[in-house]
This record gives sequence, structure tokens and C-alpha cells, in this order.
Amino acid sequence: MPWSYSHTYTGILCYDICILAIPKVHMGLLDAITRSN
Repeated sequence: MPWSYSHTYTGILCYDICILAIPKVHMGLLDAITRSN
């Protein structure tokens, strides 16, 4: 496996994780703020 391919695959994987995780974290933070108020 060439390094560039591996690097690209890792980048895509991280991107997918960010796309999936950020909305969950965002909703969690909003929920926490709403509860604390």
C-alpha cells in the first residue's frame, strides 16, 4: 500500500468521523446548556 493512498484513506476516515461526531457533540452541548439554565 503506497503511503499516499494510506494517508488519503486515513484523511477520509477522519473526515467521516468528524461529520458524524460533530452534530452529536453539538446537540449534547446544547442539551447541557439548556439543562443548566
